Amino acid sequence: MKLARSWVSAVLSEIGREDLLETARLGVSELVTNALIHSRPPLLLRVLGTRDHPRIEVVDSSPVPPERIPVAPAIEDVDDLNLTTFGRGLDLVAMVAARWGSDLGHDGRTKTVWFEPADEAGEQLAEGEIFTFDPDITGESTTADRRRTTIKLLGVPAQLFGQLRRYHFELRRELRLLAMTAPEDYPIATRVTEMFARVEQERRAVVGLGALDDAIARGLPSVDLVYEVPLTAPETMRRMRDMLDEVYETFSSENLLAVRPPDLLLELQTWYLTEFEQQGRGEKPLRWTGPRSLTALSTSA
Repeated sequence: MKLARSWVSAVLSEIGREDLLETARLGVSELVTNALIHSRPPLLLRVLGTRDHPRIEVVDSSPVPPERIPVAPAIEDVDDLNLTTFGRGLDLVAMVAARWGSDLGHDGRTKTVWFEPADEAGEQLAEGEIFTFDPDITGESTTADRRRTTIKLLGVPAQLFGQLRRYHFELRRELRLLAMTAPEDYPIATRVTEMFARVEQERRAVVGLGALDDAIARGLPSVDLVYEVPLTAPETMRRMRDMLDEVYETFSSENLLAVRPPDLLLELQTWYLTEFEQQGRGEKPLRWTGPRSLTALSTSA
């Protein structure tokens, strides 16, 4: 517990946010304690967000959403040394947070509980966002135009693409939280969040997605795909590619954000999205000729 508080304090001091140390130490102690009580190791502690809006997160091995149990003590009775207050419910986190919430992991087997430290603790409890499901990835497609065009993706490196999916899941989550925290400060986060939702809606209208999922599940090195996609998909993918490039540029100087993927994943992302755009213009498909895994790249280097 002491190590967790010390590490979070060091990160916040490094980015010049000593004003948040007290509430950050209290909140992280509560989150780590709850994770140790209600899940099994390993746990992951991280600080994300931006300098203006840092966010402390604990990732644990339980997919069960956290529950608020209103048993936290009065704030004047809580301090960094009063360890008996820890593990007494998320209301304590709500006392020291500007915002807090939880998210289900990309694999559905883990969860993240997070909070943004407030300037000072108070009696007013911040509202939390406890996940139930992601409304953007459930239900039926709302794409009205049922016309399709064929997109061929040749030599897709299945396992590498699985890594790209996980990266996009984390990026989408990060941008959604930034857009929720301060949309006026991060307009690009709001726009990309909306674009991710549009891409997801169109994806649900695609015919042929199962082949990629099967290839990833079976551990195949590569797969040729034939998709029947909405006519709007090539333009949507072009816009997504350009907006992601803008995201990487916008947040390139942020201490807490590592939004740009490794070069190989970025190359795969660009190839994949560009294939939609070019084939939408009637050009022939180009096969992926790069490495099939990050491991293969490091081995050949």
